Amino acid sequence: MINHKKLREKLKSQLSKLADKKTKDWWENYVKHNTKFRGVGIPKIREKLKEWHKEEHIGKLPPNEQLELALSFFSETYAEDKLAGILFLQYYLYNKFDWELLLKKFEKLFNNGYIYDWNICDWFCVRVLGPIIKENGMPCAKAISKWNNAKNVWQARCSVVAFANLTKQKKFTPLLLKSCSVLIKREERFAKTGVGWIMRELSKTDKKIVVDFINKDKKHFSKESLTNSIKYFNSTEKAKFKRNR
Repeated sequence: MINHKKLREKLKSQLSKLADKKTKDWWENYVKHNTKFRGVGIPKIREKLKEWHKEEHIGKLPPNEQLELALSFFSETYAEDKLAGILFLQYYLYNKFDWELLLKKFEKLFNNGYIYDWNICDWFCVRVLGPIIKENGMPCAKAISKWNNAKNVWQARCSVVAFANLTKQKKFTPLLLKSCSVLIKREERFAKTGVGWIMRELSKTDKKIVVDFINKDKKHFSKESLTNSIKYFNSTEKAKFKRNR
């Protein structure tokens, strides 16, 4: 039987050797949510992950064992360990499994409370969920969009942030507008800021869609989410929206 804990400990040990208190303090102050950091940057996490993957012959493990090993990193306390799990999925696994199986596995990460801050949530969206959508198309996109009604705010946030790098693909726009309409009405700060991020990206190619959306749900926007939504508007347009809040 493969000892996931022993394999995780080997990578964690390498990351611990790179810990930097100044970096740790900066990230913990920036992210909040009582998230704990060692103080190791993404480039070093990536480097150590690849060394570990090669030295421990991870690629020779049965595929299902590799997947469970990657997901097990999310149960760890430190953000860097969760990020290692995300990078593990991105570099080695996300396109090796049926997307429906993956989404079922991912839902358990939220149900178990393993993703509880915007930093891990957004990395997971951009590095894992986005590529899975790109790889599998509309059926997968629709399934992730349905997370907009999830009780867990981080899972709900994924229903829009997973598309952050896909907003130029117009086929996804109706799904995004529907999810944004749900999230902007939620009270949680990070539901609303997820909408702001996507509106900002949509505005790069279709400003009218963003204007219409803001006008329709204006009363539900926080100052923060509105400011982000209109980041690429000109000064006159920004002034008009802020005046009419």
